[in-house]
Amino acid sequence: MDNDSAVRERICAAAMEKFTQYGFHRVTVDEIAAQLGMSKKTLYKYFPSKDDLVQEVTRASIAQTEECCRAFLADEATDFVVKLKNMMTFVAVQYAKMGRPLIEDLQKNAPHIWKEIDEYREKSIMLHFGNLLREGVEKGVFRKDVDRELILMIYNNAVQNIIRPEVLTQVPYSAAQVFDAIVKIIFEGILTEEAKPHYLSNHTTMTQENRP
Repeated sequence: MDNDSAVRERICAAAMEKFTQYGFHRVTVDEIAAQLGMSKKTLYKYFPSKDDLVQEVTRASIAQTEECCRAFLADEATDFVVKLKNMMTFVAVQYAKMGRPLIEDLQKNAPHIWKEIDEYREKSIMLHFGNLLREGVEKGVFRKDVDRELILMIYNNAVQNIIRPEVLTQVPYSAAQVFDAIVKIIFEGILTEEAKPHYLSNHTTMTQENRP
């Protein structure tokens, strides 16, 4: 990685930390530059405006999510049930990392960027989780009598309509907790009887490992 790329990554990491905590609208370029120990002029050399920085942070997050999802799906060495849970946990963590202030801010003050995230999220669900469902049926983990398209539609609508700031403000749960519940209800419901003990034992172990 060249020096310019390394600097851009440092700026994005610092910006993401601030944005997730406060939302991007309340965070100034001066604050990000001060945290990095660089001048605002230097930061503007890499990102001419805060809007450019928000877009870069968003697209970098989408690219990382896409890369990781593809890696999970391509991993043939890992047991399918473990792979399923690993991918679900990863996606839940990605939702949690965005934070409510940033999601609300994007929806209100940068709808064009939020639209990009929303469109990717829907596309990702249909593609990656569709592939997981197909593989699960082939391996005998998911029941063959379920309609994959219907399951995807239910899952997509649950994620799109429940993990939203206006909904989350009404319940005492984080986005990650809600996502985990959606996965538990939908995916455990289509497991074969043979797969249930294996999945549930892995789910319990991983839940305990992820507790603070």
